[in-house]
Amino acid sequence: MVGEPHIEMCGIIPHNLLWGFHSPSEIMKIKVMRIIDVNLNRATEGLRVVEEICRFILEDAKLTLAVKQLRGRLSQVMKHELASRDAAGDVGREPYTKNEKARNGIAGVFLANIKRAQEAARCLEEFSKLLKPVYGKSFKVIRFEVYQLEKKIAPKLSKALKLDFDLYVVTHDPRAARRAIARGVKIIQYRDKRADKKSYLKTARKLAALAGENDVAFILNDHWELVGAAGADGVNVGQEDLKRTSFCSIRKKLGADAIIGVSVASLAQARRAQKLGADYVGVGPVFSTPVKKEAKAVGLKELRRIVGKIKIPVVAIGGVNKANVRKVLGTGCSRVAAIRAAGELARSRQRIWRGA
Repeated sequence: MVGEPHIEMCGIIPHNLLWGFHSPSEIMKIKVMRIIDVNLNRATEGLRVVEEICRFILEDAKLTLAVKQLRGRLSQVMKHELASRDAAGDVGREPYTKNEKARNGIAGVFLANIKRAQEAARCLEEFSKLLKPVYGKSFKVIRFEVYQLEKKIAPKLSKALKLDFDLYVVTHDPRAARRAIARGVKIIQYRDKRADKKSYLKTARKLAALAGENDVAFILNDHWELVGAAGADGVNVGQEDLKRTSFCSIRKKLGADAIIGVSVASLAQARRAQKLGADYVGVGPVFSTPVKKEAKAVGLKELRRIVGKIKIPVVAIGGVNKANVRKVLGTGCSRVAAIRAAGELARSRQRIWRGA
């Protein structure tokens, strides 16, 4: 700082031993440096947790690199001036708040740590200005980049957690949905080809409320235009739907937070859906089914090929039941959707997927 003696911190020295050797202005600078130091630790620690989520939960190389590079830039802003932290003398080291004792799943871990990084970046911005205005400017840029990272990561993480399921129940019956949820099913799709739009929306809202009460993902079949009105998490669209309305139009209308699944019957269709930005593909019918009499069965061989080539979640649907579900799982496809066999598969979930 201009007009003040240069302070160089070497090693860890308890702060209370320093006061007798420095002027009041020097002591204040040391205190400011300690604030900067501790908040640099907070910011980098928070971002490291976020980085691990991007790397291992989302498996997103681009986001992982972005967070890693931001961590590196944080440490470079004031690398020649930072004091060593006196952790033992920090009066804030003991308190452990109620919120710190528990986290509400992976989403809670992400939120706590991205906010930790943002708050620390604000402290860095404000206190570093007392040393050099350019430091404050650099930390401000970083703070806004952390905000942008949250906007990119949050919807991807939310959808990834909602798509962490084994059995996907497709039904038109709220009673069947309630039974499935009671048996641990984590995602429900409302499919009713006969209902008029008014009746469809009325039932969809009831199912959305039921799903929300039980922390279950709720998807509409085909009716992407009703997702917002129904309070659904997203929609599953077929190839015919995409001929009428482009995927990009649906995504623009629903936003990044919405889950959009696409029904496919070949590897080529699955690749196209993934390229467009689908959150999952429903492959089928895997076996012949009266639900889609006109459709040719995809078969296990093609399902295996799709699973091996597609990075987004793959859901097998069509003719899957208790008798053949293990053959489906044997292709490497861990997610199964069912309509007619939903009840029997829900009852046997633990045995089928957990080997219980």
